[in-house]
Amino acid sequence: MKKFAALAFAGLLTGICADQVAAQGPGGRGGQPGGGFGGGMMMGRGGSPNAAALLGNKSVQEELKLSEDDAKEILQKYNDETNNLLTKILGEKAKPEQVARLKQIRHQQLGFAAFQDAAIQKTLKMDDGQIKEVKEIAEDMRKEAEELRKDIGMDFTKMREMMTKIQTMQKEAVGKAVSVLKDDQKKVWEEMTGKPFTMRNEFPGGPGAPGGNRPRRDQ
Repeated sequence: MKKFAALAFAGLLTGICADQVAAQGPGGRGGQPGGGFGGGMMMGRGGSPNAAALLGNKSVQEELKLSEDDAKEILQKYNDETNNLLTKILGEKAKPEQVARLKQIRHQQLGFAAFQDAAIQKTLKMDDGQIKEVKEIAEDMRKEAEELRKDIGMDFTKMREMMTKIQTMQKEAVGKAVSVLKDDQKKVWEEMTGKPFTMRNEFPGGPGAPGGNRPRRDQ
């Protein structure tokens, strides 16, 4: 049972990582909404998907008979309004430097998807040529990810290897996107991201989290 649960969880992560590589949508990672300050968190309390995350899914868009462009526009508005609301609330409770640092962490966690966010593109003053180059980088990653996904099946080791490769691809893509920027744009990007931050993996709904399950004593 434990092995089955581990494989099922790995399969979920595989799908998420592959979607991150596509990075076609606005806001959050992997074309998912909720870029917010959570850095693309797609899950709600207890690990359940929120409505915006569902709307970012291609099959859900097809079921709703909603065009991809309309979905992107809706999700971009959702993302912008969510960020504005959170900024307002934080401004009332936190210090200005704390709000600024949280924004920097968000930009770091977005990774390559940041360069496909309309608001960030505007802040960086990216021109049409630069945006086109970023799209080409995203398409190359999508194709490479598709190749990695072939013949994996339920092989947990291969899944883990694929996720590691995708993480490497993401880092390389950020470097490629930064190289597209001009010197003055690079300075703005450095200010937007600040000093490097490493975030621990703490999944929502996990042991001890609100809505989560505590580990059994016999595990």
